[in-house]
Amino acid sequence: MRQAYAPLLCALVGLASCVGIIGDSGDERAAAAAFAPAEPTLHRLTRPQIQNAWLDLFGKPLTIPADLPVDDVLYGFSSISAARSTIAPVDAEKYENATYVVLDQIFADPARRDALVGCPVTAVGEPCVKDFLASFTTRAWRRPASEEEVTSLQVLSAKVATDLEDEAQGLKFALAAVLLSPHFLFRVEVGEPGDGGYRYTGWEMASRLSFLLLDAPPDDTLREAARRGELATTEGVRAQASRLLDDPRARVTLTRFFRDFMNIGKLDALDKHPDKFPQLSATLGPSMRIEMERMFENNVFEKEGDFRDMFTTRDTYLNEDLARVYGIEGITGPEWTPVTLPDDGRRAGILTTPGFLALNAHKTQTSPTHRGRFVRLNMFCQDIPPPPPGINTTLPEPEPGKPTTLRQRLDEHRTNPECAGCHEQMDPIGFAFEKYDAIGAYRETDENGLPVDSTTVVDGHPVAGPIDMAELAASLPEVGACIARRFYEHAGAHLAGKGDKNSVEELVADFVASDYRFKDLVLGLVTNDGYRYASKPSQEVKP
Repeated sequence: MRQAYAPLLCALVGLASCVGIIGDSGDERAAAAAFAPAEPTLHRLTRPQIQNAWLDLFGKPLTIPADLPVDDVLYGFSSISAARSTIAPVDAEKYENATYVVLDQIFADPARRDALVGCPVTAVGEPCVKDFLASFTTRAWRRPASEEEVTSLQVLSAKVATDLEDEAQGLKFALAAVLLSPHFLFRVEVGEPGDGGYRYTGWEMASRLSFLLLDAPPDDTLREAARRGELATTEGVRAQASRLLDDPRARVTLTRFFRDFMNIGKLDALDKHPDKFPQLSATLGPSMRIEMERMFENNVFEKEGDFRDMFTTRDTYLNEDLARVYGIEGITGPEWTPVTLPDDGRRAGILTTPGFLALNAHKTQTSPTHRGRFVRLNMFCQDIPPPPPGINTTLPEPEPGKPTTLRQRLDEHRTNPECAGCHEQMDPIGFAFEKYDAIGAYRETDENGLPVDSTTVVDGHPVAGPIDMAELAASLPEVGACIARRFYEHAGAHLAGKGDKNSVEELVADFVASDYRFKDLVLGLVTNDGYRYASKPSQEVKP
């Protein structure tokens, strides 16, 4: 039956999409001015965001459809991917099916439906139903619905009600049109001229704040702040962001940033050879991820401490899965136990967690190159060029009967000048972590029984082993600057370009001045002009 009304739904979607849409700004244009923020864009709602939007509109209980488009990752973040995503036909079908799964739950219960509307749905033309349609659309689209838009929805509702001889079905199809509109499925943020630049509107800032910190639509307080124009000022934005940071949902949402930042979502599909690693279990990978996430939560929300402590802390959380990898006895079951690791020089901080070490290793063998590459790219924010075309990246095999360590083989590999440039940036960092095997367990000898050497030199700094490397990472100013930059990119859903240089530098300075407290980084970000302003769109797409 719903297919018969597809043309009408499409017409309404087309009406709702009459907005200026945007292209990517080029480097030359961005560099033309000292402050040239990114052009505005459309952000497709991620799975958590669309699920939270449904719950915001309809409340619990609500069975959330599972078959939704997958959230891809681009440049390390699902947020950046969402800003580059369109909706393919197969995804449009998934959204349509999911929308009716949600609406059917509401309309199958007349009492719940009428409670949502505010009156019995006896005629779609009644003022109560019209008022509900206007308020529902405003909440769903996260900005005031125009009179023309509401009238079009009423026309659809009335036609379906007449054709089906069912007033409630007429309203349901109108709500489906709202929920299948680009204004629901995307965060439409195009900005407006203001203060000599192109500034996001109060309604757009309400969405930017709420989805950044809660992965959910703006609440009543944020919407009221948008109506009153309070989100046009840094003071108003800071006040609302501070309030949202105290919401328990902020913990989940910011931890999701950390998951992307550390790429630890991949641990849920940990792939190691079971014969080589007796500690392996079906739940070990997720346990590794949760340990790292809990370390982040403890630093940011419990201690509200210096983020650099994440590299040196001996405080962590273990369950039986992880205790086996750590070699710690007395911890049984899946429950999480706070643990302070012994001061024996073996472990400290996130770079010595089994999760980081296992993720950046091969299936059966360690990889100083992978571990060093991650640190160089994601902790130092430094680029590593790909190997030249045609270069053989295979390590030399040891001579028969003369076993060598992986480090020795990498040292030999770096004698090739074409390989040395890149590997010199990665391998020395990774050598510091060679005392952990491919699953992150501590060792003094490798798989051949040869002693492991974890001494190294990183950018001129002598490093005695993993703890030294962790302390070096905590002390380097480029690491704190990289964390701030990556959060800027995650929040704005684009890589920082030349036009963002001043904004990023200002954010880094704020982070340093706050003694590297992550919550202060958030407040510095949302009040930063690079987050509140956009460049004028270079082109406008008309329907």
